[in-house]
Order: sequence, then structure tokens, then C-alpha cells
Amino acid sequence: MSTRPYPFHEGKNVAWDLVVWRGDFERVVVAVLSREDIVQVRGGFDRGDDVWMYNVYPVPDAVLPTIADLVPGVQLDRELEHFIEARQDLPGGDLWFPERGELPPGHVPPP
Repeated sequence: MSTRPYPFHEGKNVAWDLVVWRGDFERVVVAVLSREDIVQVRGGFDRGDDVWMYNVYPVPDAVLPTIADLVPGVQLDRELEHFIEARQDLPGGDLWFPERGELPPGHVPPP
């Protein structure tokens, strides 16, 4: 059993980057979405059992207007593919992984 508690229950300690890939394969972070933002948009994604979207998801066209409302001042180009990518956002920039040989009690977002 890990001596470090699982820190990602209910979408805590996670940030979600709104990312676009440019034609030259350049990854550009357009905005960072909060837990509250994800609660507003997650119903529009096919995410299976990944309730808190701890993986990478393409943004469906139908969800883009809602996301645009969440990030005022950012112009979203509908010609480009947008993705939401979760990452760990622990205090102090620390990273969390399960102990060797241990299964985590939930999804673990990437660093």
C-alpha cells in the first residue's frame, strides 16, 4: 500500500490544456481549463469511464462554442483540430505515480 495518498479524486490536482496542432506539427496550448470548466463541457465528449477526462480527447465541433465562452479573448479556429489534454497539477510542481507494483485507485493523468 502506498504511503502517498492518491491525489486526483474528483478531478483535483489536474489541469486541462486546450491544445491545437498546427500544420507544421507544432503543439500550441491555447488555454488552461479548470475543474469547473471541465464540469461544464465533459458531457459533450465520448469519454467512457474516464469521468474527469484524465486522458487526451479531441474537441467535438458541437463543444467548441461552449469552450470559446469559457476562454474569453481567445479566437478558436474551426479549421484546426482542438484537443483537451489532462496533466498533473500538484502543489509545488510535484508528480505522483503509484508505488512500484501497485495499481492506482483511479486514473493517473500524465505529467
